[in-house]
Amino acid sequence: MFAELQNPNQSPFFIFFLPNPKMSKISSTFLLHFIHKRFLTAISTPTLPLPSVSTIQFLTNSCALSSGSPTSAGRKLQFDEKNIQQYEAIIGFFRSHGFENPQIANLVSRHPSILQSRVSTNLNPKFEFLQEMGFVGPLLSKLILSNPWLLFRSLDSHLKPSFSFWKNNLESVEQVTAAISRSSWLLTSDFKGILKSNIDLLVSEGVSSRAIATLIVVQPRTIMRTVDRMIQLVKTVKELGFEPKARTFVHALRVRGSMSDSIWKKKINVLKSLGWSEKEIFAAFKKFPLYLTCSEKKMRDVADFCFNTAKLDAGTLITYPVLFKLSVDKRLLPMYKVLEVLKVKNLLKNKKIARVFVQGEREFVEKYIVRHLDEIPYLMDIYRGNVTAETKSVV
Repeated sequence: MFAELQNPNQSPFFIFFLPNPKMSKISSTFLLHFIHKRFLTAISTPTLPLPSVSTIQFLTNSCALSSGSPTSAGRKLQFDEKNIQQYEAIIGFFRSHGFENPQIANLVSRHPSILQSRVSTNLNPKFEFLQEMGFVGPLLSKLILSNPWLLFRSLDSHLKPSFSFWKNNLESVEQVTAAISRSSWLLTSDFKGILKSNIDLLVSEGVSSRAIATLIVVQPRTIMRTVDRMIQLVKTVKELGFEPKARTFVHALRVRGSMSDSIWKKKINVLKSLGWSEKEIFAAFKKFPLYLTCSEKKMRDVADFCFNTAKLDAGTLITYPVLFKLSVDKRLLPMYKVLEVLKVKNLLKNKKIARVFVQGEREFVEKYIVRHLDEIPYLMDIYRGNVTAETKSVV
């Protein structure tokens, strides 16, 4: 089948003999195995096209692909030396756009048929379009990896019209980019059917275009549910006491739509176990819907701090449900320690500490720390968790 020839001035090389036409159909997997095991150490660089070998090796080892691997369309992928230049062009194209080898391997292994693309007529125009939209550098690779179907959709008949659709429904190109960054499926979903129908539904209910834009940018998946589910969701939120024209309506939609009925009931039961009535729970929900996105553990931890450490009553927590979204260890407890020191030194005028907790951090530092550094030099260390400084300051 082959013969080894030796030249005194060169490394050994091999010549293949294929006397039988049937034997000419040598699989690329066999060639790769043979080259890797036998030839790689024997043949010099000028004799062996190393880029071709490294490309097949990359596909086999990094992407877990071999001749006969199924494509996303269910067919068998066949690759051999005849298409090496195409494979190299595709892999080189992704590398030139900042994709690292593990990312390329991930992309190709999930969608092997991408190796059948053409750089000039398929990949490059789509990449240029996405870059024009604002997806450059790491944002571009992140977008493609999150939704590789972007590379299989028609640029002219789907991607561009989809972008125009979102541009018309949002307030700026920056908002479109932000929304797509959160859910790249906005560009590949059925914008003419489901998405348009859901937007039309919200408009018919009286939701403002600005509120709809906010919903799409902040939680785009809410608008991507089926029309029947969106109709039911709108009905549910209205039954909870929200008016579609209210600013909080779309936030209630995104919160209620983000969890199943069973998870929703569990969270309501957690709050009931803390002594709240349903009326109080939904009163807080109307003020700040996002508080119910907290985990059950987070709810219990915040309630424990508020009731047992800060000595707040349940009514105060209902008045300030945003407290549930604040970190106990990084925000509430450090603030509380500072306020306690000020109280001991008779420097705390504002007794409503719940209102202090919800202030911005910069405002808190300026008003309750910097202002009192002359009297209590270690106050900033207390805020940062230096227990030694805390002990010295209260003496």
